[in-house]
Amino acid sequence: MTSYLVMLQTNSNQPFIFSSPRLREQIGASFEITLLSHWVKEEAQEILKQKPLTVPNSFWVSDSSGKVIVRFTGHGDEPKKKAKELIRKVTLRALTDAPGLDVTGVFVKASSNTVDADDLQELDRVFLDYSLNRRPAAARFPQFPFLERADESALPAVVPLTEPETNRIYKTARAVGVKESYEGRAKLKEQKKVENTEGSQPTVSFDFNSILYTATEEDAKPEHKLSLPARVKRAWALPARFKQLDDIAGHLKTSMADLYRDPTRLEAAFQETALGEQEIIQEGDASQGSDLDQDPTPPLLSSVGVVHVDGNGVGAIMRDLGKAFKKTKNTLDKLAEPPYPRKLNPCGEKPPRVRPDDSTPSDFQWFVMEVNYRLDGVVKAAVASAWKDLEDYAHGRSAPPVVPVLVGGDDLTVYVEGQFAIPFAESYVRHYEQLTGEDELLSKLAVIANAPKQGPLTASAGVAIVGRNFPFHIAYDLAEGLVSRGKKLGKKKDEAPCSTIDFHVLRDATVLDPEETLAEYKGRTQRPFLVGHYAPERIGEATTTSSTAKSLQTRDQWKEILRTVAVFDGKKPDNPTQTTGDPFPRARANRIVKLLAEGEGEKAATEWDYALQNAPSAGRLAKQLKLLPPHSSSSDEAGEALEQIKWLLDLIDLSENLPDGYLASRIGQGTDGAGFQETADDSTEGGAK
Repeated sequence: MTSYLVMLQTNSNQPFIFSSPRLREQIGASFEITLLSHWVKEEAQEILKQKPLTVPNSFWVSDSSGKVIVRFTGHGDEPKKKAKELIRKVTLRALTDAPGLDVTGVFVKASSNTVDADDLQELDRVFLDYSLNRRPAAARFPQFPFLERADESALPAVVPLTEPETNRIYKTARAVGVKESYEGRAKLKEQKKVENTEGSQPTVSFDFNSILYTATEEDAKPEHKLSLPARVKRAWALPARFKQLDDIAGHLKTSMADLYRDPTRLEAAFQETALGEQEIIQEGDASQGSDLDQDPTPPLLSSVGVVHVDGNGVGAIMRDLGKAFKKTKNTLDKLAEPPYPRKLNPCGEKPPRVRPDDSTPSDFQWFVMEVNYRLDGVVKAAVASAWKDLEDYAHGRSAPPVVPVLVGGDDLTVYVEGQFAIPFAESYVRHYEQLTGEDELLSKLAVIANAPKQGPLTASAGVAIVGRNFPFHIAYDLAEGLVSRGKKLGKKKDEAPCSTIDFHVLRDATVLDPEETLAEYKGRTQRPFLVGHYAPERIGEATTTSSTAKSLQTRDQWKEILRTVAVFDGKKPDNPTQTTGDPFPRARANRIVKLLAEGEGEKAATEWDYALQNAPSAGRLAKQLKLLPPHSSSSDEAGEALEQIKWLLDLIDLSENLPDGYLASRIGQGTDGAGFQETADDSTEGGAK
């Protein structure tokens, strides 16, 4: 018996998604990347003549967003022929079903009758060598002889999709699990109500084909010239949005109908459209017979937050799966069910200890699939929990629109209303740490990611807050740069890895290079911030004594920053719903920040000293700033003052870009889940004498 390993992987995912400036095309493109697993499964069923594939089976080796590894076994050249056939069929599916998506397939002969880490590394090496010699996906769309160029694209324009082509997309959507129903509390049309004797929310069923989708009708007009990739992405946007909402529907109080299902009107909330916002809204409201006409109209956003999050150390785990497997091998059959929903491991419920033949997966193969599916489950559960938290932070207003555009492996990119972007990033990182820390397998792998002992995995978040019509791809590059800067701090050599949050509020669009933009912060801010489980250890304050609880508690660094924001705004640090006096003067704060930017540290410190002598609010702020790092161990008052005033730009940006409900929710909940607590010393006296 011989074995062959096959790897199919999508390339250049970010350019594929961000090549279009249109939000709905990015929603559709993101979903097209996830179809790779579905294509492999369908084509493998035909090749192996198993429908469905038996469980457990030795076929699946690794399955993550945009990357699949499978195994064929047999006699002679049979598995090699099957490997070639699978690559041919899957790449052909990508060519026809997702034009513009670059999918590469390679195969290698396994060194033994089982899967091991050395074979996976050899597969990666062959893949990299082959990728260097391939023509790019853009070469599929030549413009000579002359073809008319599409709007907002360098690709040639094509005619609108036909009805059979659109129906084929919706057929695939059903096959991958996009549900044609939703549960909602919205007022439903009488003829569509379904009686429910158990008293739960009524279920509304509909057919994708019957929806008069505004974008499809509008895009078909002659004056709109679109490329083939753009037309297919727009057709995928509707089922993709439904799948996004279906993944989080069980976690939210808001009905699915109130979460802005229509990608066309959702796009109009984030950016100007070809029609204009009001025409889009009117078109959507006029859709006779469309089930989407019940949906509320999303608000037109004044600012947009692009949130990018990347796990710390996950790449190290996936690069050395052999070491990770040895670390956990003896405990795999005793693992508890993780505290979140996930896909079932096709290699079996438990790792196989006996392999009667080659059709049985190895325990290493089971382990790789289990890590894939648990990471996928953690990311989706953390997104859902952070999304739910935004509902709570909204406090009396409708929940902001949230649009995940890149969810794969340990990576995440989300668009959200500007003032909710930092809360979403912080909430996601918090839930990600909590879920991985509670997972018996992933928490053990934290040691491979350089954690000092078993515990949560960490992540770095970058948030770019930009204007409503600012190009998404530039904002994404900026957010990615913020993540990279945070990782340098969070993954500091010889230190415990730590989650970080970094952000940038774009006020000047003349400088768009991420490195030049971030260089402006040098010497005048304290960001990026260390947050999460390992932050107290890294900052040097493992515990703090609560005057109320009279017990040692782990200090929450992020809460201390939020308390400082509250004091900066003239509110009580432990109860931001109450005011203590005037806020710190904004004009003076901006003046100090300007002096720091000009390299005038002494003048900035003098300005700060004037504030301490004349403004009671400055004294309260100085007292709160003493609780934030870096803490001076010397009696150098000038040095301490200089470090304190470096927080002012951070406080200005946070004050302007955090909703009041977020401060109240995060500060008000104590470590033990209790409500507001008063500090031992809530004095409002002036500052330094």
